[in-house]
Parts: sequence; C-alpha cells; structure tokens
Amino acid sequence: MTSDTICAIATAIGGAVSIIRLSGPAAIAVAERVWHGRAALPALPARQLTLGSLRRPDGGVIDPQCLAVVMPGPHSYTGEDVVELHCHGGALCTRLALEELLRQGARHADPGEFTRRAFVNGRLDLTQAEAVADIISAGSESALRLAGRQLEGVLGRRINHSYESLTDILAEIESRLDFPEEELDWQSTSSLLAALQAAQDDLRALAASRHDGEILRGGISLVIAGPPNVGKSSLLNVILGRDRAIVAEIPGTTRDTIEVPSTIRGIPIHLVDTAGIRAGGDSIERAGMARAENNALSADLILWVYDASQPYAPQRWPEWPVAGKLIVVANKCDKVPAAEQGGRAGAPADAVRVSALFGTGLPALYDAIERAVWQQPQGPADNALAVAARHGAHLERAVAALDDARQAIGSDLWELAAPALRSAIFDLGKILGRSVDPDVLDTIFARFCIGK
Repeated sequence: MTSDTICAIATAIGGAVSIIRLSGPAAIAVAERVWHGRAALPALPARQLTLGSLRRPDGGVIDPQCLAVVMPGPHSYTGEDVVELHCHGGALCTRLALEELLRQGARHADPGEFTRRAFVNGRLDLTQAEAVADIISAGSESALRLAGRQLEGVLGRRINHSYESLTDILAEIESRLDFPEEELDWQSTSSLLAALQAAQDDLRALAASRHDGEILRGGISLVIAGPPNVGKSSLLNVILGRDRAIVAEIPGTTRDTIEVPSTIRGIPIHLVDTAGIRAGGDSIERAGMARAENNALSADLILWVYDASQPYAPQRWPEWPVAGKLIVVANKCDKVPAAEQGGRAGAPADAVRVSALFGTGLPALYDAIERAVWQQPQGPADNALAVAARHGAHLERAVAALDDARQAIGSDLWELAAPALRSAIFDLGKILGRSVDPDVLDTIFARFCIGK
C-alpha cells in the first residue's frame, strides 16, 4: 500500500460530466473536506452514487450538484480507498474542484498511476495493466477485443500456468541435485521432458502471435501510389466511404500526401494518398513526387494503382526494393471493353481489378490486403491471443532457455538444466510483473493518460 493520496481528472475536459478520482489512505478524508451531502462521506453506502455539492472550507460553492461514490479498499480498482466525484462538465468547474482537492492534501497523479497502484496492490497482473492502455488506444474492434481478453486475465492465466509448471519442474530438479542419494518420489526423465515440451510448445505458439499483436495494436501504413490521374484519390475515398481527397480529371491534382486512419477487416490502417509519379512536372509537383516515393519505400504495404482503361505501359515500381509488400491494382475497370476484361497486353496477371468509381472489386482488394498483412488468407480468430512486442521478446528467450534445459536433461546434466529453467521462469515472471525493473514499469505506465 502507498502512503500518499493521489487525485486526477479521469474524463476528457468539456463533456457533460467530469469525474475526479482519488485513491489512497486519505482519499475519503480529503474528499469529505470538499463534498457535502446528507451524510458524512465515510457513512455513505459503498459503491453507490449519492447526491451532494462541492464547496470550499469557507462555504464557497464550486458545484451545487455533485455525485460522490466511495469504494473502500481492498475491493476497489486500485486496492486502496477510492472516491470518485461526478460533477458538472466544464473546464472551470472541474479545475476549481481539482485545485481544492489538491489544497486539502491530495497529490496530482502521474500518468497511469491509478493502474500502477492496482498492479502494485495485486489487483491486476502486468499483462492486465498493459491491457488498460491498449483498450484506450485501440484503433479497431479487433484490437479492442484483444485488449479486453487480456484485461480479463486470459493471457496472464495462460502464462502463469507455464510459470507454475516450470517452477514445479525446477523444484524437482533442485531436489535431485541437493539429495542425489535419496530415494525420493521423482518423476521419470521422460515425464519431465514431456512436461517441458508441452510448456515450450504453448509458449512458442504465444511468441509466434507477436506479429499479429503488433499489427492489431499499432496498425500498418498503407500507401496508395502510382502515376497521375489513375484514380488513387478516388480509391482512397471509396475505401474510407467518404470524400476525403479532391478528385479531378486534371493530372497532378494531388500535390502532397494525405494521411487518414481507417480500418480494413479489423486491421488498423494508416492510409496515405500520394502525388502521382511521372517524369517532369513543376517544382511543387516534383517535391510531392519525392515525398510520395519516400512514403512508399517506408510503407508496410503499397497499393500501386494504374489505369486499366489505357494501354499498359511499364511502371516505375519495379525499380523499387518493395518485394513482398506491393499489391498491383488495376483501376477504372468499368471503362475496359468486355473483350479485354481479362487484362490488357503486358499488364500484371496478378493485378486486383477494381472500379473506384463504382466500388466494384473492393472485396478482392481487401482479400489481397489481408493475405499480405497476415501472411495467410485470414487474420487471427476473434478469440485468439496475440502478444505485444514486450511479451514476445520474453517468450522467445524463455523458449530458447527451455531448449537448453531439455538438452541438458536429455544428456543427464541436471546441474545445467536448473539455471536454464530459472532463466525461462525469470522471463515469464517479467511478463507477469513478478520480476520487473522499475524503469520498465515507468516506460509501460508512461503510455497511460493521467487519471487512468
């Protein structure tokens, strides 16, 4: 338990209601000096909203109507006494209430400090605490579902199962080393190896989900590139479902990049529309083309668009080092004669044929994007787990350590198996927060907003 009491605004400024949250040993006492109702704050029913008002000690009114709810520890979010004051929204009212609470003895909370206290007090493991930030920053429903399962403890329980299993195996190995002459009830070597293999297989599967987790949490950059006047901006607009980019028949209408967040089949996408790439152009257009090329080369995925209604000409993209991250899109297929719908001479056979004007061909385009992103026909199932980069790094080290442990046991080198197992257990503990450096915690909770 911590010794000081923290306070922060837990809602965005300017809404209809502002929530100010306090947590710590003096949370109730500090709030009672400001909130006035039909009964003293300590006497209010726990976890029930009660109407009162916010006033200064001199009687000055801050908010004539304010709801208060008391959540005594340890059965609260942080594990400490928690008070929430629900006052009228508005920057001035909220600021005055917060300032008065700080004057009465509370300290302004650091980013993520409420959730950090929940972790320190055992209300959440570290994977659950990280999931709170993931829920706040989720850019798609898939990312939100993933974070929700993690907050429910699904990932933590799965890793903890391996943690406890490996700890039991380590205890047996250490007893073999400490009492080599004793006839104890030890498992057979084959049973130990089978248990290690089962734990390793599960951890390896989790580590392999790191790629999916990074995509769901961070999204990908998807650049739309190609020559001028092939319908790149029209394609951007039809993907977004609204007119975001200016569309005109004049080549070179788009002079600069346009960046818009979106989602495609649950994948968070940072869509980038770029200037048409061609020879010549004025200085402004050339600057736009240089920026377009830089964006394309740094993108996770490129949609290279060409005009399918015109005779196919060699495209510039083969000059770029973009292997594995380029999808060729044949746009304006609505203008192609029926006899040539299979593609014009010289055109790429694997081009995805669409009409941005009428929205046709989009399902096939989205299929191609999914295959490129997930490196398989579809993404992870709705109930799948996908670990974050931090988890993945520790899981990979744990899997490697278990390789060493299994080899040592297979060679009857028990004295080498024990440190390898300790290393694997240590890395799993890092994921759960059982053995983690304060600097790592600072980095994790710095992602949070103040009040969470």
